[in-house]
Amino acid sequence: MNEQTETPEVDISVILTGHREQVLAGPSARSAREAIAYAETHLGLRCEIILVLDRSDVITRDVLLAGLSAGVRVIETDEGDPGQARNHGVDASKGRCVAFLDGDDLWSYNWLTAAWTMGLSRPDAVLHSNCNIVFGDEENLWWHVDSEDSFFDPGYLAWANYWDSMSFGSTEIYRRFPFRRNNLKLGFGHEDWHWNCLTYETGIPHKPVPDTVHFKRRREGSQMAQVNALGAVVWPLGLN
Repeated sequence: MNEQTETPEVDISVILTGHREQVLAGPSARSAREAIAYAETHLGLRCEIILVLDRSDVITRDVLLAGLSAGVRVIETDEGDPGQARNHGVDASKGRCVAFLDGDDLWSYNWLTAAWTMGLSRPDAVLHSNCNIVFGDEENLWWHVDSEDSFFDPGYLAWANYWDSMSFGSTEIYRRFPFRRNNLKLGFGHEDWHWNCLTYETGIPHKPVPDTVHFKRRREGSQMAQVNALGAVVWPLGLN
């Protein structure tokens, strides 16, 4: 009689999206591996890595596969859209929770551990780093605001984005609310802002995780930069 074995339960699906970051993807792969190793060692968490290569070039693919090593599930897409690439990763995920990382960004080593711990008491919330350090074509600090804090202004969210896409939360939330496709010709190139507005308006809190930091690269030619260059009136609340 053939014995059937069940697929082991996965706690966190790490979804890393690669495009054309080339050698810059190497530190991102190492960042993901370090955060996973820390989570496995300190909390015994079971993590999987889903690598979504969206119109990736050969160098980016080779760098990420070498840096992530064995056991990575690879999905190749032809979307040309960061939100749609993430949606493919969510569809393929087996984890209770999802964590996103772009191919030229970095996590603090404790990100998965701290987010998981906070998520145990707040499974209803989407979690963000406490602070983003932005580098590249722009350099600044971006502090994430708690939507349940008195500093949070819902009116401001209609004019500027409070949180980025490198978030953590239950897989069910991301499947319930997939990212909307960008339309640069219409001036819509902020899929994370739209997603934040949509989830907040439906009652999902957005909360920073204390003592965590992400490093975010700003680059010329990104979809966000392209839509900003249009001089369009950006209005994220068109939810139809």
